[in-house]
Amino acid sequence: MDNIFQNFSIKKDRVSDKIMAVLEQALRDGSLKEGDKLPTEEKIAAQFKVSKVAVREALREMQAKGLIRKVRGMYGGNFVSAPDMKQVGDSLVNCFQFGTLTEDEVIDFRQTLEPVLIKTAIRRRTEEDLAALRANIEACEKEMGNGEIKLRKHIEFHVLIAKACHNSLFTAAMEAVAEIFDDIAKTWPVNEKNKRQDLDYNYKFYDCILHRREEEAEKLMKDHFELTKKILREDLDGPLGYDTAGIKTNGEKS
Repeated sequence: MDNIFQNFSIKKDRVSDKIMAVLEQALRDGSLKEGDKLPTEEKIAAQFKVSKVAVREALREMQAKGLIRKVRGMYGGNFVSAPDMKQVGDSLVNCFQFGTLTEDEVIDFRQTLEPVLIKTAIRRRTEEDLAALRANIEACEKEMGNGEIKLRKHIEFHVLIAKACHNSLFTAAMEAVAEIFDDIAKTWPVNEKNKRQDLDYNYKFYDCILHRREEEAEKLMKDHFELTKKILREDLDGPLGYDTAGIKTNGEKS
């Protein structure tokens, strides 16, 4: 029975991990604040009685986490940096690019999250948010007028919906999803008709946000993802089921 464990061992914490734990605790308790310059690697090594290699490794990992930034030059060094929500998004993008996050999972994530986002945006949106959404639609119309088939700006409309929720985590997640979806969409059989259908949805979303129609917006968002699935199946023969011709980008009925 004792032989079961002969090929296993408990790995001790690396010295660099212990250094990083102490520094991170100093950030949490306020001993180190954003903008503070850390002592040199030599001084940190002397204080902890460890090698400079261990210190360098700890600082490198903290930099990767966004907790410090390295500045070069005469007045350079390692400075405390506030964690950036963008790193949350970068992690999602990296997961997709390295294959640990699939296309189906991204679509499922959007289909689950975005009906909630648009209802939240309707409750929290400001005039500035409405202006940004209108500007996006106008830019998309301009692209279509120039014969461009790119969907990037159409996807950015959904990022603007997330921004209208005024929640930094929603925004970071949707910015990452937009970047991923931009790559995914490049492989789709998208044509001018598909792009018009997608833009028609954005007109309708805008109108719901403007007039605060939550239930309709939620249903439309779910319908939108059914259209997305149809695009993937190249099954786009049916109409959208509503008329957007009477909606202007200022949100008023013509």
